[in-house]
Amino acid sequence: MLASDLNNAEFANPMDPEAMLHVEFYWNAPISKWQSELSGKEVRGARIPFVRIMRPGDNTSIHETAVRDDHKRRWPQKWLAWQMKEGLIEGGAEIPGWKIEEWPVINDEQRHELKYLRFFTVEQIAGASDAQVQRLGIGGIGMREQARVALKERNRAEYKAELEAKDKELLDMKARLAKLEATLTPVKQDTLTLPKGK
Repeated sequence: MLASDLNNAEFANPMDPEAMLHVEFYWNAPISKWQSELSGKEVRGARIPFVRIMRPGDNTSIHETAVRDDHKRRWPQKWLAWQMKEGLIEGGAEIPGWKIEEWPVINDEQRHELKYLRFFTVEQIAGASDAQVQRLGIGGIGMREQARVALKERNRAEYKAELEAKDKELLDMKARLAKLEATLTPVKQDTLTLPKGK
């Protein structure tokens, strides 16, 4: 079996044939020929994902088509990267913590970059290693420190609110207990003044 065969999963030769192709996923709204002919002007359909496949340097080999399942299987990394770039997948939905969408310090561009790098919570940013922070660029170390400070402040505020709620509950319980004791005190006095049985 030759390495150029698409079914050659183990690549008999050292060259991966898929690596020799330029593959690009993008959005496209194809022209609807039928509706265009009816209306007399160009009508575009719904926006759908397309793929452009070509051999680099060969403009006659360009193939553009709607994305199919076999394209997703052939180039899973490029498909995943494009989906993340376009915000089509939310990989951090199941990760517990303070979501970066709720953190007001960062802007949309930073949020997009963080999601691309698989940071979904402020806790992940605060706990990032130096190597991870370097991928965030020049402001990475500052962002990590901001995340740490923001988490401390948020935890302090939550702890304070929890303590205030407990104090309020304790005061309510004391007031109810005092009210109960006030209603029980006349009953105790009445039972003490009753004559003893003969």
